[in-house]
This record gives sequence, C-alpha cells and structure tokens, in this order.
Amino acid sequence: MKFTRKIGLICTITMVLFQIPVFSNALTYDIATGTLTGFSLGVTDNPDNPSDYQNHQEVWNTSGFLGRLIYTGEPTQLTFSNGGPSTGGNRFYFTYIKSNGESDTSRYKEFFIVTRTKGLRHGSSGEQHTFSEANVVIDEEGETLTVPYGAGDETVQVGESGYNAQGESGEFDGSNGYQYLYPYRYIWIDLTIIRTSNYQKLKWSNTYESLLWIHSSEDASLLLTLSGSYGLAWGDRPPTYAFSIEKTVEDGFPFSWLQQTSTIYNALEIAKLVYHAEASAASIRFASDAGGNQAQFYFRNQYGDVFPFSLAFDASKPNQTVVPITENQEFHTDELNVVSPIDGNSSSQMHVLEGGVLAYLPIYQDPPMGLYTSTVYVFIEPEE
Repeated sequence: MKFTRKIGLICTITMVLFQIPVFSNALTYDIATGTLTGFSLGVTDNPDNPSDYQNHQEVWNTSGFLGRLIYTGEPTQLTFSNGGPSTGGNRFYFTYIKSNGESDTSRYKEFFIVTRTKGLRHGSSGEQHTFSEANVVIDEEGETLTVPYGAGDETVQVGESGYNAQGESGEFDGSNGYQYLYPYRYIWIDLTIIRTSNYQKLKWSNTYESLLWIHSSEDASLLLTLSGSYGLAWGDRPPTYAFSIEKTVEDGFPFSWLQQTSTIYNALEIAKLVYHAEASAASIRFASDAGGNQAQFYFRNQYGDVFPFSLAFDASKPNQTVVPITENQEFHTDELNVVSPIDGNSSSQMHVLEGGVLAYLPIYQDPPMGLYTSTVYVFIEPEE
C-alpha cells in the first residue's frame, strides 16, 4: 500500500501600522544518532514509569532516541502536543494505520518523552555545556519544557551587558569579548521516547504512526511524524519527517515594511520553513484556503477592511531561484548531506527543503489604520 496522506499546516501573520518588529525564534530537528522511523512496538522499555527518569542519567543512547531539537531565540517554553488522531488518553500514542491509510485509534501503543537540555558555547571549540544536569519528563500531552537561557549569534552594543565565548557575562566595551546577546550559540534538547506497557489490540506485522507537535511560546513550531511496527510490517511505511515553521517577523510588523515591496526581488521575508526526512521525499505547496485550492492572499482587519498581497518562495536548500507562489506551484525536496550544527561532524543524507516565504505588494496600497492578519496554509505531500 502507498501512504499519500497530505498534511496541512497553518502560519498566521499579523501586521500593524505601528509597533517595532521583533524577530522570532527558531526550532528545528537534528537527527544526530536518532531516527523517526522503525520503532518496535513489541518492546516495553524498562523502567516504563515516568518518575524513574526524573534523574541525572541520560537516555539518548537507548533505542527510543528521536534526535535533538535545535533552538535559537530568547528564553522560552516548549509545549508538546499530540498532532495525530487522538485515542482519548492523555499521553502520546502510536496508532494503527489501516490499509486505506486511515488511523484506527482503538489499536495503539503508549509512550512518554524524556528530554535533556544542553547548550553550545560561542567559542570556536564549540564547548558543550550540560547546564540542566537532569532530565525533564513529558508524560502528558500539553506539558511544557522551560528553556531558561537564550541562544543565537546576535550581538550587543558597546556599553550593554553581554556574554563572552565562555558564557560569562559582563559589559561590552568593544573589545573585551562580551559581545553576545545570549550565553549560547545553540540550545539543544535530546528527545527519547519511552514505550510503556499500556497498549490496546496491537495487530501483528502492521504499521503504526504518531504525530508530535512542539511549539515555543514565541510561535516557532515543529512537527515530527514517527512510525513504528508491531512485528515485521508488510508494505510501505508511512512518511516520516521533521517540518518546522519560523515566523521571521513577529506579531506584529509595521505596514510600512510591506508597503516598500513591489516585486519578488525586494519582498519582505515573513517566515522560514525547514523539511528534513530520512527516506520520505515530498513536495510542499502554499494556499490561502484550508482546501488548498487558492493562492490569492489577503490581509483582513476586525472592521472588514481587506487588501490583497502576493507571496513568493526563496529556496535555499536546494538553492533555487525565487519564484511567485501560485495555485499549482509545488516545491520539491532534494537529497542533500545535512551536517549537525552541534558537533559539526555528524552528517546524514536526507531529503531536504529549506527556504524563506516572502510577501510583497505588486500594486501600491494604503489601507485604513488597524490590526491586520492573514493565514497561510502549507501542505506537505509525500512523493510516491
């Protein structure tokens, strides 16, 4: 059987005629030595009680290791949610996929997630710092993980407080090394699933899936699609991948920024997307409606005022020419070598699509004052 399910995602952009724009954070997936596929659902991890993992012992070297989350931005909270069909339980589940591609939520295997947060210093040696020194267990849907430190390459002005390459704080005088806004270049979170003894009506030699949403309090969003099997699964496995959306203008950005754009070549970048998959090539397209049939985009305010705008996509991996987004325009992944930003050595051959979503006004407009929003739908379609 072929799994051709389309998954739609939403990115809502808010614009105002005042307020200084604040650049948002980013949340992406690093496979490292992990995987998103092939989890054995006949296994119950030992121990399988969440309280047994609230300790200092790392578990990334077990068979349930998914990989790493890579985070940049200000301190935040990450919320973990079920993205797939619900079993009615409050944990996370692999659910059975029927031959027609639909989920049977009466057949499932339960799991929870063990996380471990670390930081990578700014120095050229890339010193790793395990500042958390303990695991945080996400054992129920909707629970959060606090990231207490910021990360990124942003710098401070002379006279402002900053951090040096070793993560020490001080006032930057222009030459003393305290030039970084955040103490780390990257924050990363090891993710490991722990399969429990709670299951229901598992079918032998069949395939199961789980969709895991992770989003920050500043609207960075990451979807992980996982697959597992009970026994040796026959036929094709469902597509597994990591897909993230980062808004590069935070709610809300001033209309004057958009008003200065007129073509795809001077357009305003409003978001970035990243698709990584071990074995699942895909095409991605954009639409202005939930059905995926239209690509005329509009900003709307609470008073009913509406004005149109256009979008373009600038693919950086694979590197392609920026093109307008239309109803039938598809953007395809390519097989590329992906190097881990944490150690700079671990690499994997993956299906990749990365790029920026750009907004522009082909026709000059001057709408009434107000708060305007627009929703952009992103569709991921696995390629057979």
